[in-house]
Amino acid sequence: MSVASHEGIVPNAPRRHALTLASAIFVGIGIPLLASSPTVTGIALALGLILLLAAPGRLQLVADLAHGARTPLGLATALTFILWLPGVVESPDFGRSIGIWGRMIGFVLVAALIHHFLSRGALNSCLRALIVASLVCALIALLGLYVASPIYGLFRGKGWVEVNAAQILKYYGSALACLTPVVLWAAFRLGGRWRVAGLVYLPAAVVLIFAVDSLAGLSGLVAGLVVGAVVGICQCWHVLRGHAAALFLGLLALLLIAAVAWIFSYLPPTPGAEQIADGIYHGPVDTELPVSLIDAHRQYIWGFAFDKGLEAPFFGHGIDVSNHLPGASVLIEKFNQTFIPSHPHSWLLEIFLETGAVGLVILLVALAFLLRLWLRIGRTSPGTAACGIAVFVAFWSSSMLNFSIWAAWWQGVFLVLSAIVLAAASRDAVTSPAR
Repeated sequence: MSVASHEGIVPNAPRRHALTLASAIFVGIGIPLLASSPTVTGIALALGLILLLAAPGRLQLVADLAHGARTPLGLATALTFILWLPGVVESPDFGRSIGIWGRMIGFVLVAALIHHFLSRGALNSCLRALIVASLVCALIALLGLYVASPIYGLFRGKGWVEVNAAQILKYYGSALACLTPVVLWAAFRLGGRWRVAGLVYLPAAVVLIFAVDSLAGLSGLVAGLVVGAVVGICQCWHVLRGHAAALFLGLLALLLIAAVAWIFSYLPPTPGAEQIADGIYHGPVDTELPVSLIDAHRQYIWGFAFDKGLEAPFFGHGIDVSNHLPGASVLIEKFNQTFIPSHPHSWLLEIFLETGAVGLVILLVALAFLLRLWLRIGRTSPGTAACGIAVFVAFWSSSMLNFSIWAAWWQGVFLVLSAIVLAAASRDAVTSPAR
């Protein structure tokens, strides 16, 4: 089989254009290059987008975007942005909130463009580039951690200097939680020697996550692989006439809701103004939840965020303003940390605090439509659906413990990887409609 037919394109067709191939490669290497820095990732993805728009077929991409906007997922996404606007308008930092709101719309559009672009060709080139870049970045990171840190310093753009590679790479642990399932899936999808590359990458990624001490990355990877595997098995074996995967995810959602409700009911209350002097809380630090389960400072962060969210329960205080709200900068003496150091350290509370219950509910509806789409894909492509759900679970579970949900590079991890896997699902639907 020729490369052209393997990619689903014909010789001399527009998709064979050099711009198409280059764009697919830049998209593929984008997320792995987070090992260097988010800036390098941004440059790679920007180049991929520019080349994508310069390649033949732009009008078709616009038509695909318009069609995607009319799907249930597209409409739910649009409604999410609309219902976030009231909180943005009332934000104490309107410029900051509207900027991030607009940036997110741009990110979603870019991810949609990548999805439709790869759905029409060059997908395998993108996957090969992703696997190779992931392996190279993992190798450089491991050499910097265990052989000579200047190796990583050079890769980071700092020159041949000693660096604390483990500390700098800590954020990459969470990215690996989402990237690893995609590398494994891509390797087995391509087959042959690529499978070996995927099997080599898995232990390398696990070692990296432990080396940088990323609890969020480890929990996300384990959750993603386990849930993805269960869903894949259920759909591949057609358990309970194909309904087992949906039942499993529904039960899991109910358990998570119960767990979150239990945790929130025991969060410590925000200290009153009489307990704060000169911007410092000197009072006792009492927790009802075991600190072995959730550390004391995080409990106070979550308690403060939940209480602040109740002050604007419908549409929130505005996107990305949690650490600028009154009382957020109060120092807790026993931790030598503020009530919200930079963000609430939980996407659920951050969305509630900043977009309100309305914003949180509509986001959950949009995410439910995304899961519904993956389950539908699983009827014909169980492996692809399992990978998509693994990325979904890894991202949202890690986000309960790590970065702000508004962090540009972190959103990019989820959106770009999801777009790539969804593109494969679209190609499967075209090439194997009767499967």
